[in-house]
Amino acid sequence: MKHLFIIAITLLSVACSTKNEDHKKLDFVEFDFHFDTASNEIPYNFSSYWDTFPTNVDRTAWEFAKIGNIARMHEIWDTKESIEIGLTQEQRDSFALYKAMDAIDYILNKAEEHQVVIINEAHQMPQHRVFTTRILEGLKRRGFKHLGMEGYFNTPQADSIIQANGYPILDSGYFTQEPQFGNLIRTAFDMGFNIFGYESSGHANGREREINQARNIESHLNRYPNEKILIHCGFDHVYEGGMPNSSMGWGKAMAGRLTEFTGIDPLTISQTIYSEKGNRDYENSYYQITDLEKPSVFVNESGEPFGQQRKETSLDLPPMGTFRYDIAVFHPRSKKYDRPQWMVYDDRREVKLSFVEEDIQCPCLVLAYKKGEKVGKAVPYDIQETDDKKVTLVLDKSDFEIVIWNQKNTALKAEFN
Repeated sequence: MKHLFIIAITLLSVACSTKNEDHKKLDFVEFDFHFDTASNEIPYNFSSYWDTFPTNVDRTAWEFAKIGNIARMHEIWDTKESIEIGLTQEQRDSFALYKAMDAIDYILNKAEEHQVVIINEAHQMPQHRVFTTRILEGLKRRGFKHLGMEGYFNTPQADSIIQANGYPILDSGYFTQEPQFGNLIRTAFDMGFNIFGYESSGHANGREREINQARNIESHLNRYPNEKILIHCGFDHVYEGGMPNSSMGWGKAMAGRLTEFTGIDPLTISQTIYSEKGNRDYENSYYQITDLEKPSVFVNESGEPFGQQRKETSLDLPPMGTFRYDIAVFHPRSKKYDRPQWMVYDDRREVKLSFVEEDIQCPCLVLAYKKGEKVGKAVPYDIQETDDKKVTLVLDKSDFEIVIWNQKNTALKAEFN
């Protein structure tokens, strides 16, 4: 027994030593850090700050997403949700007739037949921005040249800034400050996409906003006739057809208005229905019974995708309307790695960093900037908050500058390559 105890202690010691060695140590130096933005607001703040605004659910959830705290984001957003009613056996049997297919492959095949693809996001979900980023390369090969984004400021200044800098900056928009949104813009620009904003300005109500958004996209299409575009929008703007009478008086969402104005039938993709919540009881009832390793589309033997589509021949009468989308993406839950597994793809990998020997008081935000992009001005490639001076970042194989910044405005910086 004594020998077994010694062996156990030895193995534990080796395991702890190995764990410590997994965290890379960098040569940090003091750094005069500040955010270079025209806004009076700090673009990234600490959890302790946002925890003081529990009733401002949307904004608080968005801010936790911006600093990479997905678990806390879900906890906040869940307070808006309600418990889903479970499925009947008949519904379960019906769903069992659909088989999961790779969502990226499925969407790219369908996109070949369309001039316009519209995909939505939930604004609190960086996972949705990662998915849009992952379909860019395939769309580019299929002739898509333009990327329109609701979250990107619709101004000539924004267009000139991205062209001048070649990377997203804090003043490109509000939602675009979230690192995965920044990476979506960064990737699209590197691939040669023409990036534009189409958000409405000066609208008096939701109906006018949907109309103005569609008109702005129509104007872009008129400047580039017959060229293919991808639109990345928020939530219900993706719906085609007539919206429910109770839906904020829109009449039609942006996608429906675009068809009305241009005659173009877009390929519409929803990501917002079949995604995880912090509490599984709040998840869509069909999503609850899935356990996926990758983004998927469920398709039956007739080739029809599963989802909450409503067609013009729908039996649903007003006030339900005929609103619909073409494809529903089922996303995998966050699991497996220190960071959500959906962040790790292509050449992106986890990088464990430790700065336990540095003289800086935590909590700290650790911000990763791509080398060559202006620190404090660019949207960081990744952000994590830490109390123990250890973080796991998700980075590609580029060179980076890593900044540690605390609540006392003390900062350190190091090179990472």
